[in-house]
Amino acid sequence: MSHRVVEANSSEASARQHACRHAKIGLAYSVTRSRSIRVKPSSNASIVSAFLRLEKEYGCQGWWPVTCERKHFTHPRGELQVDGYHPGQFDFPRTRRGRWEICCGAVLTQNTAWTNVRRALSSLAEARLTTPERLLRYPRPSLSSIIRPAGYFNQKAEYLRAVAQWFIENDGRLCRSKRSRALLEAARTTLLQVRGVGPETADSILLYAYSLPTFVVDAYTRRVFSRLGVIETTASYESVRARFEAALSQTTVSTCVRVWQEAHALIVEHAKRHHGRGADASLDFLMSAATASTTRLRQISET
Repeated sequence: MSHRVVEANSSEASARQHACRHAKIGLAYSVTRSRSIRVKPSSNASIVSAFLRLEKEYGCQGWWPVTCERKHFTHPRGELQVDGYHPGQFDFPRTRRGRWEICCGAVLTQNTAWTNVRRALSSLAEARLTTPERLLRYPRPSLSSIIRPAGYFNQKAEYLRAVAQWFIENDGRLCRSKRSRALLEAARTTLLQVRGVGPETADSILLYAYSLPTFVVDAYTRRVFSRLGVIETTASYESVRARFEAALSQTTVSTCVRVWQEAHALIVEHAKRHHGRGADASLDFLMSAATASTTRLRQISET
């Protein structure tokens, strides 16, 4: 899942870094101030070290984009904010429409680039299909045509209709309930039964739309951290999810959510630059650091 085009300069990264420091919820802040990240196995230490480096390099990401709530952003006309990102502001989405937009985006981004999803979401907004009720009343062939830019449009039209029904049945209860791991597991079980919703889509919806504590594992996570030797290439989704949640565990649900949102977004930003199509992974500074660490450990063991 790739949300944003790589920036040509570092000005946006600097702005994100400032936003994270101001909000006092960044990974570095969690480690140096609250000391709430608990590191146990060495692989967990590697995960924490990687994210501290990524946060320093790229700054706050402000995921998931929610364009319908831009007017509530601190800087609604900012370069990132015009596309729906909100670095340093972790209380979005605030509305039912915003939550529904995230649900739509999580479905539409399956097997396609975010630039295509943005076009499909814009078409949905132009057709005034901004609630699940309106989408369910809309003719199926016309819905497929509207979301055509996202690809697999006939399949995804059916998936959106299925998620719309789940949303209508569950959104109010999830918003009224206290955030907890138990609530997450119960909601995840029902969401995974919805047609077209796999673990990554479900976790994206629950983490970003409902601020529930679950880590999103995508292809970028596997690619980057298997190359770093942190996870096995054949590891299951649930085992990778558990590994990252343990490494980046926090003392409160709200801090878990904020750190895990940023961590997932940072993986995507980094992978686009160093592990995407045509990129030379050998230039990845995380891999250089891992190689240096391995070499140092070998030297120590030989002395």
